[in-house]
Amino acid sequence: MRLRRGVPCAVLAACLTGCGGVDGGVHVEGPAMTTIPWTGPVYITDWYGRAWQRPEEIDPTMRLSLSRLTWRDWGSSRARATGVATDDTCVSGCPDGNETPPSYRVDVVLSDPVRRGDVSFYSHASLTPVHPPAPFWARYANDTDLVVPDA
Repeated sequence: MRLRRGVPCAVLAACLTGCGGVDGGVHVEGPAMTTIPWTGPVYITDWYGRAWQRPEEIDPTMRLSLSRLTWRDWGSSRARATGVATDDTCVSGCPDGNETPPSYRVDVVLSDPVRRGDVSFYSHASLTPVHPPAPFWARYANDTDLVVPDA
C-alpha cells in the first residue's frame, strides 16, 4: 500500500524538478512576440464634432478650413494630404464683397490616432505650407490638437 502512494509522489517530484533543474535558467530562441496591430476605421472630427473619413473639405478648428484635400496613407498612424487652408475668421482682413477669404496651399499630416470602441480618431494635425513661408494669420494653425470623442 505504501508503494502505491509513493509512486505518484515520485513521479510528481521528478516532473517538478525536471522543469526547473536546467542550469542557466530558461533559454528563449527566435524573435520576440509582437503585438498585433489594431486595424479598423479611422476618422477625423470637424469643429462641430462630426466624424469624417478622407474628407475633401473639413473645418478642423473654428478658425481654419481645409479644402481640395487629396489623401494618402489614410488609416495608418499618419495620414497625409495636400490641400488648401483658408482663414475663416479673417484675421488677415477679409476682402469686401463676394471675394473668398485668404488661403494658401498646405501639406497636412494627421497623427496620433486614439481608439474609441471599434474605431479610432486622429488627435493631432500639422500643416506645412507648400511654398513657405505661411501667411502670418496661419502662425498658430500649423500644429493643433483635434477634437476626439469621449471614451
